Amino acid sequence: MKQSQTIPETFLGVGYTRDRAGLPLEAVRVPVPQPAADQVLIRVAASSLNPLEYKLADLNFMGRTPPVVLGLDMAGVVVAVGNGVRGVAVGDAVAAMADLNGDGGWVATGGSGGEGGYAVARHFLTVPKPPSLSFRDAAALPMCFLSAFVGLYRAVQAGDTVYIPGGGGGVGHLAVQMAARALGAGPVISSGSTPQSMALSRQSGAHHVFNYKRDDIATEIAKLTSGRGVDLVFDATYSEQSFVETAKTVRRGGSWIVLGVGPGKTTRLVETHSPVDAILAERGAKQVNVNLLRYFSEPATLDSEAHAFLHRGMALAMEWATQGLVVPHVSQTIDSTVDAINAGLQSLKAGRGVPGKVAVIVDRDLAART
Repeated sequence: MKQSQTIPETFLGVGYTRDRAGLPLEAVRVPVPQPAADQVLIRVAASSLNPLEYKLADLNFMGRTPPVVLGLDMAGVVVAVGNGVRGVAVGDAVAAMADLNGDGGWVATGGSGGEGGYAVARHFLTVPKPPSLSFRDAAALPMCFLSAFVGLYRAVQAGDTVYIPGGGGGVGHLAVQMAARALGAGPVISSGSTPQSMALSRQSGAHHVFNYKRDDIATEIAKLTSGRGVDLVFDATYSEQSFVETAKTVRRGGSWIVLGVGPGKTTRLVETHSPVDAILAERGAKQVNVNLLRYFSEPATLDSEAHAFLHRGMALAMEWATQGLVVPHVSQTIDSTVDAINAGLQSLKAGRGVPGKVAVIVDRDLAART
């Protein structure tokens, strides 16, 4: 293992300390991890908030033994590398995603440049950060970008009419940009319920944006498509009500792609009957479930092909951001403190999250560097 000179033995992280304790998260002192052969250890400059973090605290569905430090999106500087790691070296600025059944790098010390946060990431989930992209913006990308990428990258065909509900959300605004600007889709349709989220959908490249609380979106999409429906839906809303409504917009033989556990399973605790299967079957449409978590809950899925695919996604996240094709919209930036992180996650959980992303500055001094 190669490492820099000054790595502490422990740091004060932010996470859950009891099984299924839920929010609020707590400060907990944990050892700085050592990178294995395929891993890099990162001193974290910035991170971001994701719904997965409060869901892990609520349900601990990956079966971890607490304490578990969260903050799975990372941008920072490599301070140690395991044997055989190539492409990144000690001292490099990188963006990465920690394993979703691993630990993150949030600290409870306020982003003041004092005690740092440290986390390991697999080599294939770690890529160099372009100098033109800030640590803050790089850290806003990994989990949400990869969620959109696994749903859309191999699915969108040139000219496809695509419907992406929630185009002002963390995944949604990146998915709209990806379809409209990077993957060659035709008309991109989106929806939201607030002026801010609808504006972000338009800013991200959606050609038509509807208010799902006011508009009959299936009827509106039928008008836009001469009754045919859209070629592809990508639904990352994690809402059973949305699933039912968006399934009604797919054309005969089209594709309905859902992020997460899918219809009838959004509570994770109880499976309920969902009409989505019947709606899609009547149209002869294909249902595709994409879920980043599956790679970490079912290790056999994380084979060499998956490694290469996810690494390609991380590399494209940096490339497309620097080209202005898929750019994270950071609506709020908070310091990495227990109170600020809990407030941000509570807002996400209550459905009051800001459009786009909330960035977390873990180390202000480090984040100020390019």
